Amino acid sequence: MLNLAAALTLIASLGSVQAQTSSYSDIVGYQTTSLGVGLNPIGIPLLNPDLFKGSAVNLSGSNLSLSSVSNAGTLLTNGEPHYLEVYSGPLKGDRFDIDTAATIAASNNTIVLNGSSANNTFSVSGIGSSLDGASVAIRRHITLEKIQSFVQGSLVGNNTPANADQILIFNPSTQSFLTYYLRLDGVTWRGSTTGTTAQNKIPVPPGVGVFIKKNSSAVNLVATGSVRQNDFSLPYVTGLQLLAPGFPMALSPSSLGALGSNGWSGNNTPASADQIQIFNTGSGTFATYYLRLDGVTWRGTTTGTTTQTSNNIIADAGAFFVKRASADANNVLINPVQ
Repeated sequence: MLNLAAALTLIASLGSVQAQTSSYSDIVGYQTTSLGVGLNPIGIPLLNPDLFKGSAVNLSGSNLSLSSVSNAGTLLTNGEPHYLEVYSGPLKGDRFDIDTAATIAASNNTIVLNGSSANNTFSVSGIGSSLDGASVAIRRHITLEKIQSFVQGSLVGNNTPANADQILIFNPSTQSFLTYYLRLDGVTWRGSTTGTTAQNKIPVPPGVGVFIKKNSSAVNLVATGSVRQNDFSLPYVTGLQLLAPGFPMALSPSSLGALGSNGWSGNNTPASADQIQIFNTGSGTFATYYLRLDGVTWRGTTTGTTTQTSNNIIADAGAFFVKRASADANNVLINPVQ
């Protein structure tokens, strides 16, 4: 299995990779991140294997029929969260959660999309015929227990939440964190506000970052999976959102498309400008970068007049906050692996 940095360098040297045909080959690799004691911002851009890659036929209500499939429910695992990603057509790069139980119960050639999921990057009710004939992929979500499986060594459980290792997910709707902690059995995840119900299958959707809180002993997190070979929808909401790269590559404000011409709001007063905030595990503080009034130049609040526009301030497996003055439901990052 190739280290991703080496794999992507090799791909760049070989030229373009065709990702939109049924005969494409996965780029598989790993990313290693050290988890120190305290808070660690983590993003996992690598993908679980495709369970299906083929053509959508027609959407009727929330039921999306697939070509060459007689029983789509057999593609899924009961109790696991799944999503569909669009690889061609008007919705290329968009993703939709799947109602696993309803799809299995339907026992036919349709996938039932979960129209109420906050993880959807486009409204199911607005799709119309946009998926007709589109190339799509179906995968399992990365979950809390999947993240735990990436840890070399172990996460430490405790039945007292404050004493347990935790995974924190930021809720942009409430502008607050949801805290999940590992129980003493070392297997069960619970939420600090969800009672005794196990939360192991909570998904961490593509493009969403988390914080892993380690109470003691540093370990490594080694995420494995496939590299996305597709454009990546990354909608922005007003306010703060905790994001992760869609591709295993470090990002600069420029490569993120964080410019006034793309709807970002600049201001020479940092507090009034759109921002990218990076957590420093060593110091336990955030480094804040802001867009200047010209809509092009990025500076750091602690880096003086030095331009940060092309500096890779976002780690390839890191989480980062974006603070926006306005939402952008249509933001898409173009596939760099092509």
